Amino acid sequence: MVKRIQDALRNDARINAAIGEAYRTSGASGQAILMWNGDWLQSPGEEGKGLAGVRQAIAVTVGFSPRACKAETVNGYVLLTLSDQPGAPRVALGSGGRWRWSDLLSL
Repeated sequence: MVKRIQDALRNDARINAAIGEAYRTSGASGQAILMWNGDWLQSPGEEGKGLAGVRQAIAVTVGFSPRACKAETVNGYVLLTLSDQPGAPRVALGSGGRWRWSDLLSL
């Protein structure tokens, strides 16, 4: 599932731009931006939670994945990168506990 979501984010220029801008304005400086910790987090300068376009892309990817993938249990955090280049923006999803990919569908 990580590869599915990461590929969806990497292949959309609009999402790349949104995450890149959030990364620059957040002062993340090499750290990942936490977008979901059991609830979608609101980014500075955004009206909705979870960078709406990014949240939607993740929800579509998870929503159209096989049931077994959505039911997979994850422990802790998942790190997604926008490219393999050093210093590329990164997004983190998850919490300190256990969760399922289907939990990301809760808006």
